[in-house]
Amino acid sequence: MAKKRILVVDDEKNMQAVLKLLFDGEGYHTRCVSDGVEALELLRSAEGGAFGAVVSDFKMNRMDGMSLLKEMRESDIRVPFVLITAYGTIEKAVEAMKLGAIDVVTKPFAKEALLSVVSRAFSLAAGEEPWCRDPAWTAAEAEGLVYRSPAMAEIGRLLERVGPAAAPVLLTGESGTGKEVLARAIHRAYAGGKFEAKPFVSVNCPAVPESLLESELFGYRKGAFTGADQDFRGKVEMADGGSLFFDEIGDLPASIQPKLLRLLENRTFEPLGSGKTRGIDIRIICATNKNLRKAVSEGRFREDLFYRINTFTIEMPPLRDRHEDISPLADFFLRRFAFEARKGVVAFSGEASACLAAYSWPGNVRELKNVIERAVILCSGTEIVVGDLPRELRGPRELPPLPAANPLENAERSLIADAIARSAGNVSAASRILGVTRNTLRYRMRKYGLEPDQADGGS
Repeated sequence: MAKKRILVVDDEKNMQAVLKLLFDGEGYHTRCVSDGVEALELLRSAEGGAFGAVVSDFKMNRMDGMSLLKEMRESDIRVPFVLITAYGTIEKAVEAMKLGAIDVVTKPFAKEALLSVVSRAFSLAAGEEPWCRDPAWTAAEAEGLVYRSPAMAEIGRLLERVGPAAAPVLLTGESGTGKEVLARAIHRAYAGGKFEAKPFVSVNCPAVPESLLESELFGYRKGAFTGADQDFRGKVEMADGGSLFFDEIGDLPASIQPKLLRLLENRTFEPLGSGKTRGIDIRIICATNKNLRKAVSEGRFREDLFYRINTFTIEMPPLRDRHEDISPLADFFLRRFAFEARKGVVAFSGEASACLAAYSWPGNVRELKNVIERAVILCSGTEIVVGDLPRELRGPRELPPLPAANPLENAERSLIADAIARSAGNVSAASRILGVTRNTLRYRMRKYGLEPDQADGGS
């Protein structure tokens, strides 16, 4: 069997020697060159197709690693690319991921971390990880839009058709499912190649007091009211030429709804105190975890505005309904937070992976993200283990035996304890899992002495 070939690009001979020794010791065949120009010539030659991965330093004299990556992408050279840098920031890492790098490794690096990344590079080359298929996909990955599930794949296909259009989009789904991430992906598709120049402006509707929301959105002119001692650009004006995202649009006050309707219908707005109407080129994206149809029937949301914002509606499924996405999302967050923390955490233990897969994730992707960030901080080695995970993810807690209990009661007690653990102590959620009323569950919990502090979270 032929050896897997790696191209190392580094202008320091000592680092070339270190990397060659490391990779050759693992059974790879390593070729070293001194800069991006030399690497590009080699990759464009007949020999270039034989390499399964490129491992490049960032800072080099004639052509640095980022420039090499750009040239490879423009030349359609699709060899998995790993960037090594002592000068990195998270912004630089995201830029590299958008350009097609599969990972960014910082110096000093743990050899296990680098070997794990290189191993993944060859897996990608062999097509073993469909969620990161090609350089174009890494742009979505850099935003956190990572998936394997058929449900999300369907949303991805819809995004390709809806994204470039200027029509309003309404994103629905439970809290934490990733609606803002999808909104940014829609904006990226809308902005196309001019993404960096076109703004994405977000408005968190419930976070801004109603008395301030109109001026926050539409801005004001000097002297419009007491304290307005200078002109202020509102979020609508800031988003001109790009996208304006209304998060939790269901909480938009009734006094602002007609003004948003006019913005949608006429593409015009009027800053407070100006007396003049301004035209605007803007794409509106809205998100909600509420039932807007019910809000319309109850008179809390304008019917005409509802039909105007839902030209296209995309529902984000909860994480529990797209089980296939847990692993790739966990891997994505692991790489991101390990990079930010400058830690050589590269994988999950088998037991930890099983815990992640078995959990119901009531907080959806947001909860998964927080769990992985916490685990990376707590991890003391190169692998996240069960002890690095929160208690509610570790499965049913060990229960002291009940001397007088019969087997049926012991089984019932274990089922209740497991449901409480899976729902992170939320009694209402646990009762839904078990298919009983909340009062019945409370009675059973008292009977079996299951009144832990975390159980009060569902009251």
